[in-house]
Amino acid sequence: MKKILFILATFFFLQSCGTLGGFEIITLPVSKSKLNSAIDSLYKNFPEYKIPAKWEYLNDWQDRGYGFLDGKIFYFNNDPEEMYYVSFIHDDSTMDTLYTETRLSIRAVNKGQRKWLLNKDLNRSERKRITERFKKEIILKLKNYIR
Repeated sequence: MKKILFILATFFFLQSCGTLGGFEIITLPVSKSKLNSAIDSLYKNFPEYKIPAKWEYLNDWQDRGYGFLDGKIFYFNNDPEEMYYVSFIHDDSTMDTLYTETRLSIRAVNKGQRKWLLNKDLNRSERKRITERFKKEIILKLKNYIR
């Protein structure tokens, strides 16, 4: 009985992806440090994905107690205007050179209001639209940098 309870508890813990929840997990075949370099290149070549000054106040993850997450924010200025908070999943940067892949996920979405929206706050079609936008506009570009 204890074994079954442990398995169920582990399953629900893994499904929750922490207190923020998360969207689809995306795995890229590159170390975290190389992915960070690719993200830096993306921001350099496409500065429109950086947080604009008018939304900088929304970058309060440290203040909210999520500073332990290694996250990035991607801003989209075309309709719908929004930002995605994305974090690396289960990363140990001291072991970075041993990893041959890096996993990341959108953790929250902001539409220019004080409240960040979590996966559970959005309906299925909105989650799908957000995931597809992230893959098309960010992940595809990152893949070009990590080749």
